Amino acid sequence: MNWLQHLLARVYPPISRAEALRIASRSLANEVKAVPLICHGTKPSNCCIYRVSSEPCWYIYAPWADHAAPMVLRSSRVILVGKQTGVIHYDGAAGDEG
Repeated sequence: MNWLQHLLARVYPPISRAEALRIASRSLANEVKAVPLICHGTKPSNCCIYRVSSEPCWYIYAPWADHAAPMVLRSSRVILVGKQTGVIHYDGAAGDEG
């Protein structure tokens, strides 16, 4: 960590798992808000995201809200929430299809 990251960590406490889940749920469509979200503290091994943030992130698996048939073979949806800022850095395919 550089000095700025240390300073920010002291001024702004890190985003907790519960807060990251709240941030991610606010970005979901109403029809899927009742579905439980799965939160990981580090990048899961089956997650193949190429656009990774330099900020440490929570990896939150969420349902797609496009009304596709439930038996469709496709990638999971993952939302990356910054552990220091609470910013959503990525919301899209996890690259784990197949």
